[in-house]
Amino acid sequence: MMLIQNTSYMLDETLEEEFVIWMTQKYIPLLKETNTFKEHHFCKVMVTSAEGGVTYSLQLLFPNEQLFDRYHTNFEPRVKAVFSAKYHPKVLLFSSVMKKVG
Repeated sequence: MMLIQNTSYMLDETLEEEFVIWMTQKYIPLLKETNTFKEHHFCKVMVTSAEGGVTYSLQLLFPNEQLFDRYHTNFEPRVKAVFSAKYHPKVLLFSSVMKKVG
């Protein structure tokens, strides 16, 4: 059973270039070090917000619940702290966990 953790990041356009570079060169490599998910997708959401700004999505694809639980318990608090130290409160985020069906 594949689980997907989707995190959406909402930020001001003035931060966009720096944010994308940091995510791709620093944060995602840090996440990969956990060896818990089999692939990821980092995407720009192509919907304009009424409040302005841009939104990005990071999806981590976990092949099973055991690896997701390992990530969530052993690694997520640390990587969230790294993200918060860099971008709180400039970037708003929310996460959801989805189960692949079909």
